Amino acid sequence: MNPTIPPLPQGSPEEQAEYWSALRESPFYDAQQERLLQAWLAASQENREAWRQAQRFLHQIADLHPAQIDTVERRLGFAANTGNPVRAGRQTPGRATWPLALAASLVLALCLQWVFEAGYFADYRTATGEQRSLRLADGSQVILNTGSALSVDFSGRRRLVHLYRGEAYFKVAADADRPFTVASSGGRVTALGTAFDVRQLPDEMAVTVYEHAVSVAFADGTSVERLEAGRRIVSAGANIGLPEKADLKRASAWHEGRLVFKDQPLRAVVADLNRYRPGKIFIAGTELAEHWVTGVFETADTEASLAVIVKSLSVAELRLTDKLVILRRN
Repeated sequence: MNPTIPPLPQGSPEEQAEYWSALRESPFYDAQQERLLQAWLAASQENREAWRQAQRFLHQIADLHPAQIDTVERRLGFAANTGNPVRAGRQTPGRATWPLALAASLVLALCLQWVFEAGYFADYRTATGEQRSLRLADGSQVILNTGSALSVDFSGRRRLVHLYRGEAYFKVAADADRPFTVASSGGRVTALGTAFDVRQLPDEMAVTVYEHAVSVAFADGTSVERLEAGRRIVSAGANIGLPEKADLKRASAWHEGRLVFKDQPLRAVVADLNRYRPGKIFIAGTELAEHWVTGVFETADTEASLAVIVKSLSVAELRLTDKLVILRRN
């Protein structure tokens, strides 16, 4: 399922440059959109000049000090409250309205990013603590973990799955004529006849291979041509790790509703538990957060898991509400 992208406006080169700038910052920008942008740039000198102005403005925004951003926000607010707002249509933005119009386009891009990450285009979703097993049209099997969302886009030449957020296990049905690719905000994973996990969190993408191999292309252009079975790779922000050996028994425990930890810091254990329960568990103190934990926990009963942690570490549990819990030393 592909989201519908608004068409290029039939306005001035400046308005069209705003459109391309917004689209380029959104998660829907792909190789096809890049080709269309290049064709638009090649069409006229006016288009190229409008694009240069747009990019110059974006670079100026990136260099602003927070105090300057406050000033820009005040000016944007002033412009919005005047009797002469920036208008859409055939009007050609002047020197004063051009930055405001482009800023509005970038706000739209941020909104598109938010909608994308929230999974509103998803065919399948799971709530917090829920897991779901799927069988796709091609026979591939999927286990969708807690708080996840994905959509499926199969055609005669490809099999594309969008993982908007969360985690999923894929056991891919063989079809040499149609590659099976999982796309997320962190990159793309293409199956080479395989079974694998993809986890896409706000600040992390992780791939674990159980059978055969996959190729991985991260969003920054870094790629791994072949990640073999028994290996995993993690991308955290701008830091992309090297392929490493994976503990497949521990990595696959969530498929059966369990979390297995061996000598993991409490902060990592709590971060995982938080994915399976409503509300949030907080840790008071860095020393406690780094305390090592070993154990097996049921994802369906996070309260019991929390009770085990409290007892084994001899920590105090402060409940602000049913959903907000603070762990601290006695």
